[in-house]
Amino acid sequence: MRLLVFAGVAALAACAANADTIKDGAIQVKPGKWNWKQETSIVGIPLNEENLECLIPEKARITLSKLAYDLDEGCTVDDVKPAPAGYNFKLICKGKTKGKADASLIHTDKSMTIRAKGSAQFLGLPAGFSMKADATYIGDCSAEEVAKETKRWKEENPS
Repeated sequence: MRLLVFAGVAALAACAANADTIKDGAIQVKPGKWNWKQETSIVGIPLNEENLECLIPEKARITLSKLAYDLDEGCTVDDVKPAPAGYNFKLICKGKTKGKADASLIHTDKSMTIRAKGSAQFLGLPAGFSMKADATYIGDCSAEEVAKETKRWKEENPS
């Protein structure tokens, strides 16, 4: 998904220029309905997924850590470096899927592209791993979708 960079992210990138790496990266996207397509390959075996998601304003600011966690609860990011229109980072997974990958995220306010390539454990053995994910803004969410997602967000964030 290409996302607009907030002033806070710009400030974060400016600080990162001094430090070479930052702990996490964040992007801002346009709230609304998004189409998400993901193609993952382990040892050449394709695993594809596609879904629609309604992003309410409260969820339109996305961190790399949150994206990693959404891939697998055991995934985190490290060695985050600002790049043109996004970030380069290490994806580290220690949960159900174990492995490490070099990854990148490029974005605008209406699209996002993630690419990752590395190795993962497959049947207890190291195996090649690659992932391509693309998300595209497709329009407004319905009132029902917004109400459902707002209710879910409030339940997950009671404070």
